[in-house]
Amino acid sequence: MSPAPHTPLRIFLVRHAHAAWALPGVRDFDRPLDERGREEAARLAATMSVNGFDPDRVYCSNARRCAETLDILQKARTGGGLQVDYSDALYASGHDAYLDLIGSAHDQSIQSIMLIGHNPMIEDTAQALLQNDPAVFESALGHGFPTAGLMILDCDKRGGSAVRGGARFVGLLSPVDA
Repeated sequence: MSPAPHTPLRIFLVRHAHAAWALPGVRDFDRPLDERGREEAARLAATMSVNGFDPDRVYCSNARRCAETLDILQKARTGGGLQVDYSDALYASGHDAYLDLIGSAHDQSIQSIMLIGHNPMIEDTAQALLQNDPAVFESALGHGFPTAGLMILDCDKRGGSAVRGGARFVGLLSPVDA
């Protein structure tokens, strides 16, 4: 689904699907999805497909659990190649790295972007994008950002205006909804 005609940018925020606990000797960065996570990601992929949620560009943390979530989402796509950029910053930095990527979306041919990342950064990003409407943020994420959750936001402007509270809440889907 493309943004509404008057909306220059649609943002999809995705928290990676449920991951296994780290085994001895396994770094947090290398934690894979567990069975529950693979099922969550498959449900999210089906929901995105049914609703026509097909981002023009994806920014994904290069942590294993995020890359595996993206892989499941890509396998469910019917369209052509997806522009994907993997980012260390989405794993190692705070939510400002997420906002920087959103703020850098100046290319008018890109109507929608997806960020696949981690909590608390993904939730903090949502809060920053919705800072002009804190009641909506609290209503949507009062219980936290679910694993394999998808928040959909529309921005009338791009760049810094989008990341300074310039987003409108469209919806939040969790694997439970799928």
